[in-house]
Amino acid sequence: MRLLSVTTALFVGVLCAGCAVGAWHRAEALRSEASWLMERSRAQATEYTQSFNDAVASQQLETFAKRRAVLEQAYLWQRVQTLGILFAAAAAACAWVLSLLRRINGELDEATEGLDDTSLRAEPIPVPVPVHAHLPRSRA
Repeated sequence: MRLLSVTTALFVGVLCAGCAVGAWHRAEALRSEASWLMERSRAQATEYTQSFNDAVASQQLETFAKRRAVLEQAYLWQRVQTLGILFAAAAAACAWVLSLLRRINGELDEATEGLDDTSLRAEPIPVPVPVHAHLPRSRA
């Protein structure tokens, strides 16, 4: 039964670590998109300085709003990544403690088996019975 709990803790740890890696990958993709949106808005800013067209300025503001939304999603995935790392570390610690408990339980079982075997093999100790030489006899 204890082996199942250790295996379950290890499985949860690996699952959480996988989630953390997936969240990192997603956050990195979103950061890359945000960086591209930043370059796009810089190009729009350069175009606006040359033409002073209000349509380009409104496009730049829309691009900034998109970048902000993308960065908020990236930060959310970064939080998921942090939680995945924390849960993976906690599951690894639980697996380690459970394996230690399993090892101690096994050693205790071995020790108690040795005690039970020696008590069955030993010859019974004779109990001295007092012999009374002068017992009164009943008169029946």
